[in-house]
Amino acid sequence: MRRFTTAVLLLVSALPLGAQRDRAALTRRLDSLSRAWLATGPSAGASMVVVQGSDTLLLEGIGERDHERGLPATSATVYRIGSITKQFTSAAIMQLVEQGRIKLDDPMTTYLPEYPQWRTVTMRHLLNHTSGIHSYTSVREWATRWNDDLSPTQIVAFVAKDTFDFAPGTQYRYNNTGYVLLGMVLDKVTGTSYPEYMHTHFFAPLGMRSAAYCPSVPTNTDDAKGYDRGKAEITASKYLSMTHPYSAGALCMSVVDYLKWQTALTSGRVVTPTSYAMMSTSDTVTGGKRTGYGFGLAPGQLGVHRMTQHGGGVNGFNTQELWFPDDSLRVAVFSNTVGSNPGQLATILASSVLGEPLPVAVSAATPTELPVAARARYEGVYDLKLPSGQTLPIHIVAEAAGLTSQAEGPGQGKFPLNYLGDDTFGAAFDPSLRLTVLFENGRAARLRLQQGGGTIEGPRRP
Repeated sequence: MRRFTTAVLLLVSALPLGAQRDRAALTRRLDSLSRAWLATGPSAGASMVVVQGSDTLLLEGIGERDHERGLPATSATVYRIGSITKQFTSAAIMQLVEQGRIKLDDPMTTYLPEYPQWRTVTMRHLLNHTSGIHSYTSVREWATRWNDDLSPTQIVAFVAKDTFDFAPGTQYRYNNTGYVLLGMVLDKVTGTSYPEYMHTHFFAPLGMRSAAYCPSVPTNTDDAKGYDRGKAEITASKYLSMTHPYSAGALCMSVVDYLKWQTALTSGRVVTPTSYAMMSTSDTVTGGKRTGYGFGLAPGQLGVHRMTQHGGGVNGFNTQELWFPDDSLRVAVFSNTVGSNPGQLATILASSVLGEPLPVAVSAATPTELPVAARARYEGVYDLKLPSGQTLPIHIVAEAAGLTSQAEGPGQGKFPLNYLGDDTFGAAFDPSLRLTVLFENGRAARLRLQQGGGTIEGPRRP
């Protein structure tokens, strides 16, 4: 296995957006930034595309799609895109809404009557993560079944007897169960399986030749192999049957084919402009508070530039896509290493094109060894309170190689924690990040997150 480099990523200021620019110099710059990120990330490999208008500024693969065999990543490399899948599921549901076959404010039990316990949950609640249904990826038992092929019904069964996390429509909490249920609705209403619907309605018409429902054991030589990022090495990721993510995160494709999709979606060739606006605009909860999420997409801003984005994380893979409608700028970064933070690179690339200041990363504090016996005391789910009033659940899990952390939300991949002493942890991908577990009566009670000059904290779930 290759050793991590200790290079420090130092980024200079971006070119002014209004200045006349040397296109070749910009492309060289984007390539250089990508390769610096790969080393500092680190990641086994990645593919990225940057397009402004009709001008492709960067399209390449770097690193390795298969480390053991030394196979390079290319622009045609196929990645598991994780939760970027959700925008495909959302678009499929919105097509049925446009046809009058589904109504957003119908109870989900109109289409899935086998779940009467969720009769107060609407289709809209499933789409915008306000259902209050527990996410199956937060259930410890689920991780014990990764090797098993399971049906969507079996996946939902992990949480079917759980109580609501909150009353439907009153809060936002990112939820993979909701998007599996949407896939089941799609299957029921259309009489077509989710994989087949994706192929016949999206992939084939748009010429997305690499796009598919991910196989659990890839045989295509263009498919990237997934890895996990440890403290000293990149290792092969744990097996996950791709029956598990289903319509919440089981699609595969190259960055080239994702670009075809994003272009079609944002130009009205997949759903109507009205439907796309609902997908890409922040929805609200009871009382009118904005969630920061639409239907399978999340609005955002980089400096003064409006954007729509989503990321993905699934065993062995992290991905990120950005769309800047006012600047006609599209960016996608797909990585085959969990914890490599492609969102950081996507932001760096976009900032460089748009003339926004680029982030500067510095060396992280030196980690110390955390005894295996001490790891379990930090485990749990911590509900951090964001300034907006929303809750950000953070999972800390003890694994064979050490503690890992993962936030629930778009683009939130799992990453290893480096113990820094005094119940505080850091992360290699962002040297400014600190997670501190606060104890009461000898038991983990709260988690404090410090990052980029901000601090938030929240309690550990009982």
